[in-house]
Amino acid sequence: MTTYRIDWKWKLIIVSFIIVVLYFCIDFVLMNSPHAAGQSRSNYYTAEKRQAVQDNVKMYKWARDERDASIRRAQKYIDLSYEELWSMITTQALPRSYDVNEELGSVIGGQKGPRDDRQSYEIDPVAQPWKVKDKSNGMMFPTNDFASYYRSGLDDKGGFDPKRADRKYLVNRLYPDKGSAFGVDDGSGYVDEKGNKFTFIAFYNHWVWNQWLTDALRSLREAYLYTGSEKYAYSGLILLDRVADVYPDMDVSVYRWEDGFKNAHGGTGQGKVLGSIAEVTLTEQLLLSYDAFLPVLQKKTAPYLSFLQKKAARYSLPSSKGTADSIKQNFENRIIRQIVPAVKKAQISGNFGSHQNVIALAAITLDQLPESAEWIQFALQSGQLERVVGGGWRISGGGVYDVLANRIDRDGYGDEASPEYNVTWLERMNSLADILDSYERVPSADLYKHPKVKKMFYAFLDLVMQGKDTPNIGDSGSIGKDNIWAKRDLVWRAFVKYRDPLFAQAAFLLNGNRTEGITNDLFQPKMEALLAQFRKVVQSQGSYKFKSINLTGYGYTALRHGDIEAWLYYGRNGTSHAHRDALNIGLYGFGLDMAPDLGYVTFADDNILRRRWESNTISHNTVVFNKEGQQPNSWVGIPRHYDDGKYAKLIDVEAPYAYEGADVYRRTFALIPIDDRLAYAVDFFRVKGAGEQVSSFHGMEGTVETGGLKLVEQKSGTYAGEQIPLADPAYSEQSKSGYNYLYNVRKDKDPIGQFYAEWKSAKSVSYNRAQVKPNLRVTMLGSYTDAAVAQGDPPQNKPGNPRRLDYLLTRRPGGESLFTSILEPFAKERTIKTIRRLSVTHEGAAVPEWEAMAIEVALQNGRKDTIICSLESNREYRLENGLSFKGFFGLTSMSSKGAKVQYAHDGTWLQNDGSKQELKSEAERLVGKVAGFTTGWSLDNRLELKFENMASFDVKKLIGATVYVDNHSVTSSNSAAVRNAAYTIKSVIKQEGSHVVVSLGNTTFIQQQIGDRFIYDIQAGQSFVIPLSQVRQF
Repeated sequence: MTTYRIDWKWKLIIVSFIIVVLYFCIDFVLMNSPHAAGQSRSNYYTAEKRQAVQDNVKMYKWARDERDASIRRAQKYIDLSYEELWSMITTQALPRSYDVNEELGSVIGGQKGPRDDRQSYEIDPVAQPWKVKDKSNGMMFPTNDFASYYRSGLDDKGGFDPKRADRKYLVNRLYPDKGSAFGVDDGSGYVDEKGNKFTFIAFYNHWVWNQWLTDALRSLREAYLYTGSEKYAYSGLILLDRVADVYPDMDVSVYRWEDGFKNAHGGTGQGKVLGSIAEVTLTEQLLLSYDAFLPVLQKKTAPYLSFLQKKAARYSLPSSKGTADSIKQNFENRIIRQIVPAVKKAQISGNFGSHQNVIALAAITLDQLPESAEWIQFALQSGQLERVVGGGWRISGGGVYDVLANRIDRDGYGDEASPEYNVTWLERMNSLADILDSYERVPSADLYKHPKVKKMFYAFLDLVMQGKDTPNIGDSGSIGKDNIWAKRDLVWRAFVKYRDPLFAQAAFLLNGNRTEGITNDLFQPKMEALLAQFRKVVQSQGSYKFKSINLTGYGYTALRHGDIEAWLYYGRNGTSHAHRDALNIGLYGFGLDMAPDLGYVTFADDNILRRRWESNTISHNTVVFNKEGQQPNSWVGIPRHYDDGKYAKLIDVEAPYAYEGADVYRRTFALIPIDDRLAYAVDFFRVKGAGEQVSSFHGMEGTVETGGLKLVEQKSGTYAGEQIPLADPAYSEQSKSGYNYLYNVRKDKDPIGQFYAEWKSAKSVSYNRAQVKPNLRVTMLGSYTDAAVAQGDPPQNKPGNPRRLDYLLTRRPGGESLFTSILEPFAKERTIKTIRRLSVTHEGAAVPEWEAMAIEVALQNGRKDTIICSLESNREYRLENGLSFKGFFGLTSMSSKGAKVQYAHDGTWLQNDGSKQELKSEAERLVGKVAGFTTGWSLDNRLELKFENMASFDVKKLIGATVYVDNHSVTSSNSAAVRNAAYTIKSVIKQEGSHVVVSLGNTTFIQQQIGDRFIYDIQAGQSFVIPLSQVRQF
């Protein structure tokens, strides 16, 4: 016998080969045997959550009411036989489309239906299977007997094969007078004599999947979880197993948009059953339902099993269906393990948080390591939707950490500008965090611990005005309806996770200042202890209290005083759902939005009405430069001053990237309190550049009257000119101004002195125990080329929106311009008696209004205010009334009784001999260098400041002040990447001589994260300034 000596290297290779072969063999067995289904516990609907449901149902009436409602919702589905449920699920050969004919609507008489065919057509798969009802006329389509046609085409797998179907059923049976071919659909659509396609069956099929099935699964799941009755799970498992039979073969990309099959995929053409965006909702419902029904799958016998086993005997199906394990294997292999590959091919893909949530659900539902951990890592890791060379699309990673660092600002808002859209980012992030919170096997993925996620929960509350409405920033809201985008359930979830009393107060507010009905979360454990803590907070601290705030990351300031509140927006103006509206302002008074933004556009696609008017600069309360809309590439403006003082509430912001040709584009806006409830506003808007400048302002719905103007009606045309018709397409193509959307023009071509426009509300409000129609008077001061009043239309498809709004338009030829106005809101009687501009001199020479503007405002209560705003902070100015000032902003108030208050921000009032008044602060501003700051992610971000002029300044006065770091943002060449470096000081940590460490709380310095590398908004050694406010009473 011959023996061979094997070299140790070959031994290693052979052993390695055997191990690899064994690994793949075992993996193959596990994946394809009846025991491949590995999960035996629910990881989303955990045992703790299920027990909480039972506890809450026993303890609370609201929980019992929800249980009973779930039973009613599920009843129509358990009334169906297993056969009826199973037969609802169709296969790949039957097309899907979310509309019938979006452009034409009804097939009869050329009647046009709404653009959303869900309003034009409806289906009822149980009462009227395979029929679509035209709601405009009651007719049913298709007109042929499609049910018989479909049954005749079923193959040996129980799926539809059009080649097998009997074409004798393709005849119009419902309306024979219209011809045998009228309204007939074989699945590919009906084409009329003009070549128009109407996809009746594809529409029906789409909404069976996207509405009937998802609602059935949700209803059956909730009824099962709330009652424990297994009959609901049995019906649900029939649906889930049949979907698993067909799901791997589904591919909606073959049903192309250009062929009339509309599917929501964002232009990629990808999807499985539905377009990639709608596929998110479908797969979420599939996965959640499977997780909920898992306890039933532990039982070896059940009625649904025998039914499915009979189906497997009749048709050639993927498994024998004889055991619960075979059902688990079918679902896990043919749905769960299909998820991540489908996401990577962009077949399941939507807005942020959509496919990431689906991946996370798939991971915890499968519950097998290392697969589950790898999927979760893919959802979190860097990546995005990308085109594939040679055709197609792919998703390289979920990018959750990228989004948190790079797209959500330090205030917790997404980059879409619109509060209505941005709140969906929080909803999705909360859903994702909630999914991962349920899964302890990958603890590193706990998103609730991420500082930016926590920050997101605080967002949206600060946007609320007068406790009832959110400004219509970007594509959000409407004029006719109050909206608060902060959601009670999200705020309550934040209270549950973080136990910050502020969240309890906010949830109380959003619940109508009631404790009853604060939550309907049946899955919350230890509910009574949580509610007791909530009630304790509310009893001791009351409801949420809104304060003035400056959100320098998002770009939004709210100035609040009594019954009057104002806002200024300086955030994103070019991202998705943003408008060209940098330095846009609004004003609320007496519970009414007195200068409403137009809000959500008529249609959020690339239409000319949207581009030239509704989202363009001219329709907003800001300034148009050089007859163009703003450049759509500004992330956020650069705040220069902010103060929430007792005597003045002030914001000063520059938007250097709004217009390429504007050297200065800067607005200073202040709210001046009159008494405890009332206030007026003063507005200074500076623009510098060689181009025409037009200030646009519109008030609320109602009537408008003017004073100080000699308005002449323009006989025809628009603000663009007498020869330019309303919405003229030719003008819109050659000009980006949007002036052709302003009509009924009345103009004063040479206004002299001050003038005003006064809006009287069409709506009555209750104020001081009376019904009043508030007024808003806007008084313009300064010199202007012309002034006009014109009308423009808000979107007309939003319920409650007015037919039109009145605009005040003032024009200057260019150069150094200052648009100055006083905004006076009043309920019934005016609060201001007179307004006059004061001349200003420096060293005896007159100063142009661009450099320094002073105004005297005499109030009805006898008080007289002097206001000055200047650009040259080092110059001493002498005012016409004898006062002297040096600095940025000043206010002197003299009461009717002779009491005097002087307020200065970043400045000081001077004696007439030039000596400084003895005001409280030692300096107008503090300056120095950044010595250090917190790096990486932290809930407590600190800034080390080295002061150059603090002397004996009390550092405790820094709390609430804003520190402005010069991070060279104005000189950056990449405007879209610019972030300002203005931060509110929350607390002072320590002081060592001129070195002071302050805390900004959970406000990060991180601008971007690329892998493990961070890019920060600031750097050590950069200069900072802290403007101070000074007040003197005498």
